Amino acid sequence: MMVYINYPDAHFTIHRHQDCSEIQKHRKPGQRVVAVRLANLTQVLSEFISGKYAFASNPALNDLWLDISLDTPEQEEGLVHVIQAILALRHRPLAHAPVNDHGC
Repeated sequence: MMVYINYPDAHFTIHRHQDCSEIQKHRKPGQRVVAVRLANLTQVLSEFISGKYAFASNPALNDLWLDISLDTPEQEEGLVHVIQAILALRHRPLAHAPVNDHGC
């Protein structure tokens, strides 16, 4: 699952298939991508809690991709909501941002 997080236009978009053409449209040089696997789940959550992944209204910090691969789609989608809650502590616009399924 790939999840696009946009800060200025606060929203999360879930892409269930890696080959979705919309994923490539949002890629840019230096794009931030955080890979989440069972093996590094605790570390990634700690990094989000500590503020390692900041957001701002500039091209370098206005978005981020999550590349999530857990045991089930339900775990992956649940993690998106947990990360949203963590990010909302520092970045208020993300607190009530919609989490949309792109349908791909």
